Amino acid sequence: MNAMRCLLGLICCLSLTTADAPQLRQLQEKNRFFELREALQQAGWNNPENLFYRALVESRFGQEPAAVVDLQKFLAANSDPVLQRKAYEEMASALVRLGRYGDAALALSEVLHLTPLNDLDRTDTENSRALYQSLADIAPQTVEFAEETATQAEFSPLGSWDVPVEVNGHKGKWIFDTGANWSTVSESEAAEMGLAPRETNTYVKGSTGKTNPLRVAIAGDLRVADAHLRNVVFLVLSDKALYVGPLQYQIRGILGIPVLRALGRVAISAKGVVRIEAKGATVDGEPNLFLDGWDLITDVRHGCRRLEMVLDTGANATALNPSFREALMPDEIAALKSAQDKTAGAGGVVTRKSQVLPRLRLDMLGRTEELTKVTLTGQQPTGDKGYRDGTLGTDALISGFTLDFRAMQLRLDQ
Repeated sequence: MNAMRCLLGLICCLSLTTADAPQLRQLQEKNRFFELREALQQAGWNNPENLFYRALVESRFGQEPAAVVDLQKFLAANSDPVLQRKAYEEMASALVRLGRYGDAALALSEVLHLTPLNDLDRTDTENSRALYQSLADIAPQTVEFAEETATQAEFSPLGSWDVPVEVNGHKGKWIFDTGANWSTVSESEAAEMGLAPRETNTYVKGSTGKTNPLRVAIAGDLRVADAHLRNVVFLVLSDKALYVGPLQYQIRGILGIPVLRALGRVAISAKGVVRIEAKGATVDGEPNLFLDGWDLITDVRHGCRRLEMVLDTGANATALNPSFREALMPDEIAALKSAQDKTAGAGGVVTRKSQVLPRLRLDMLGRTEELTKVTLTGQQPTGDKGYRDGTLGTDALISGFTLDFRAMQLRLDQ
């Protein structure tokens, strides 16, 4: 039976090598960007719609400048309002990652022009546009590297790595968090670091789904190991919003994905040794990461199934979404036990009904990791995030890992 499932999966993959526009469209609509990228390596470019899919792949796999150019070409030649809206949404994401906040706000203005007034996504789009507009006067983030040195991270009570940082000459230890779309500081930490908050009249959603009023601060001088960053955008939240009550733990700062990606290639060993490889050699192999906005999605395998999970180094444990159930073996489904899952983050703690799987094996870039007591949540994410099969936490990375944003790869230490 398992062999048959593998064979069917192989046949499915082989059929993509001659993908036409409808097949590409289906992959895009289901957010199967690893398969879409592979299909486009075989497909020709005669169909004008293929330019749209190529631009999406460029944007998601770290080639934002090329993506912006191709999206502009596509928009100039295509009048389909549905595809135009998607193109402007992707352009806004790419521009934000390039630090071109004002241009991203303009792209979202076009999205709103193409969005019906009763559309459920409209409120969040308006909020994002307002945030980017409030940052329009900020220059893009930059990074410089000194001679490579190692620094020591500490494993926190949250089950994540705290990395030494220095802002304006003030030292701190902040969470290394690929699950944070923006770097974040508490009000008290901002004051200590000499960061001046500015109002945005917008909100941010924490990992618990709760909204928090949003202020921002700009760090002109942030140092992480041998990296020196400037024009770093921080969200400033109240100390209360970043206090984890069950652990009596105050989160003071979070290094989010915009900073981590700027490091290029960063590794944390099993013992917490942090290394930033500014000039590391190129590596072989296909990407197993892509960006959805600022969310980092990783390609994992279970049995013969290919799954897409959010990579969240700020989460202490891996959690599966209901869509992952289809990949479980009959004996794994039989082993599920009822439980309650508590999620702590900005905005407090949320308790949800869930199930627990005693053991789970995941394959990532040729390496197998066996996890224990893995939560299967009771609710699939909604909206554009509904395709995600779960969240990969630090329990899957405990042997040490490298995040290579040049190759868009997550690699586990042997």
